[in-house]
Amino acid sequence: MKPNRRFIAGATCPKCNDMDSLLLNSDDQSIECVECGFTQTQQERDVAQAEQQTKVQKSIPKKVEVSDIIRITNLKN
Repeated sequence: MKPNRRFIAGATCPKCNDMDSLLLNSDDQSIECVECGFTQTQQERDVAQAEQQTKVQKSIPKKVEVSDIIRITNLKN
């Protein structure tokens, strides 16, 4: 049986950065780039997303407290 593959609209290949070139294989949920041949399994995508999530969480700035806000008043006399 031929695998059911569909293009992922708006998706960008992580390797070649070409847009609209990724196919999703519905049998095993793997992706493949038709331009550069890049392939990635569902498990590899899950790991990559978890790593990206960790990077995003580490870069969140500290919460600004009300006491940190500075009010500027009219400086003209």
